[in-house]
Amino acid sequence: MLVVGNFAPAEAVDAAQQVSQMLNFQSLPAHSHVPSRMVNIEPGHYIYRHMGEDPNMLNNAVVATFYCGMVTNPKDRTTMALLVQIAKDQFFDQLRTKEQLGYNVGASTNSFGSGKLTLDMRVQGESNPTYLLQRIDSFIHGFRQTLVEFDTVKFGALVESIVGKANEQLTSVDAEANRMWTPIYKGTYNFARLADEVESLQKVRLDDVLDMWDRYINPETAVAYTRVDSQLWAAKASYPSATDMTTWPESILALAGCLESETHMPVDLSDLSHFINTAVTQTSADALGSLAHQYPMANSTQVLDETASGWSKIKNALDMAMNPHNQHTLQDSETNFAYI
Repeated sequence: MLVVGNFAPAEAVDAAQQVSQMLNFQSLPAHSHVPSRMVNIEPGHYIYRHMGEDPNMLNNAVVATFYCGMVTNPKDRTTMALLVQIAKDQFFDQLRTKEQLGYNVGASTNSFGSGKLTLDMRVQGESNPTYLLQRIDSFIHGFRQTLVEFDTVKFGALVESIVGKANEQLTSVDAEANRMWTPIYKGTYNFARLADEVESLQKVRLDDVLDMWDRYINPETAVAYTRVDSQLWAAKASYPSATDMTTWPESILALAGCLESETHMPVDLSDLSHFINTAVTQTSADALGSLAHQYPMANSTQVLDETASGWSKIKNALDMAMNPHNQHTLQDSETNFAYI
């Protein structure tokens, strides 16, 4: 029981005792307690797919979850907090503002009990989940350079801003209760956590943020790369089979999904893969022109042009499919993977 308010210690104990007597409750027996359980996910790339049940639902959704450090490590927590602060605005600007992939776009951190920290990147929109994840991968591929070039003065100001917010005086009893209840609920009972984080924040450097990115999130450098992709497919979406997912590169599946959505034409994955293999010697513009003739836009006699709906998605998907780094299946990858 947590008693918060304008009480002396003895008065708080007395109030707790009175409540206990009035309610006359008993503790649950040990076998009735529901333990807090966390799955120990071994390093690898895991994909969970689920088909939506509402036939009228148009939106797909994805969450890419990266496991990064431990909740119990103050440096991991504060470094992750700074990483999210740097990444979230640029992630939103690229995928929501520029690419217009959906209204629900964001990057945040999460934690589970006393276990692992996670970085979660989510997108909800009408594009197929494979394409959405490919765009997240594209952001991840380019974001390291953003960290390398990030201004140190701006980084210092960001640290000061977070420290200042953490040190703000609480303005209500409810806020104070929530701050104290959080370590109780999570089972850490570390009521000095905020002070520990402020002290740790003041020691974190930009190199620490880059090191966390390379250690946990960058697939090219992370030794124990651990990632879970959660995909929710709209009931009306073209849902690839498990065989398709292991036979064809994700970039092919993403391009096929974009073409089917924008042209309303069925796409044969074998034919599309053959097209990509022959198009790699062409320029991006020439390949897009050839693709537009083969798959004209729905309800139009004109080939795909820059003003047509879906142009940017198909162009992005084609560029990703033609990139040699994206022409392997997950089964070919050195990273362990599994479909959940």
